Amino acid sequence: MDAVFANAPVAPCGPVSIGDTLRQARLKHGWTLDSAAARTRIKRDYLEALEAMDPRGLPSRAYTIGYLRAYAGFLELNVTDVVEQFKLEVECDTGRAQPTAPRKKREFKLPKGVIGAVVILGSVLAATSWYGVHITRTGAFADAPDAATLLAMPRPVVESSRAPDPAQIWAGLPTAHAPEALVFTAISPVTLEVRDGSGRVLFAREMEAGASWRAPDEAGLEVSATDAGAVRVRSGAQDIGVLGNSGQILESLPMDNFVRNWRAARADSTPVIGAGAGSGR
Repeated sequence: MDAVFANAPVAPCGPVSIGDTLRQARLKHGWTLDSAAARTRIKRDYLEALEAMDPRGLPSRAYTIGYLRAYAGFLELNVTDVVEQFKLEVECDTGRAQPTAPRKKREFKLPKGVIGAVVILGSVLAATSWYGVHITRTGAFADAPDAATLLAMPRPVVESSRAPDPAQIWAGLPTAHAPEALVFTAISPVTLEVRDGSGRVLFAREMEAGASWRAPDEAGLEVSATDAGAVRVRSGAQDIGVLGNSGQILESLPMDNFVRNWRAARADSTPVIGAGAGSGR
């Protein structure tokens, strides 16, 4: 179908959308969507959604802009102009970042007769409490020994024990800032997205060079980036390295595997360059 429209004349029918600009540039180079996806390592569905300007097929807004930058540069377009036009045409968030409609509040109504049952139950409890207090005052302690008898009774023997060591009580508990926390720093402008083990987005933003973000101290983190070589990872005071090769697009890189590979390479005294390269899906 792309080959059919490659040589077709374009009739001037008003301002051209950013999607049409991307499609015309791709056809000008003679590339299909499949070949463009293979060259850019961007999913074909994302490229098709960008050219059709269909927000339902795109990821979060920040991540979509990262893909748009990479695709526009690949098509030899002005990246800044393309991104600005996209922001003007698409005013709302895209894809998974779209807010869902608020749920309607459910009215809670008590069944008939419940209020009467509550009143009766309260009356029974009040009567029971009064009866217990009255019996206690009148005869419950009638046979109790007096104070003099209690003082004359021998004291029970209590075995003395050492006071527990505070160091042992708090041993093994995690510190407020665990040294294993991962810190992501942008070497150059890049779009970074971090999800937890349940798939919930913890961080999705375009980062300028020098910007950093500290991840929470938890396992199962997955990282996506538009340029793996533009993100450096640090664990506490240890510099782990960049996420991958320069220009490589990462999708859902498991950080547990990334750190594990770095530790194994460090134990073998092997230099690590992009310990996570090739691990993105």
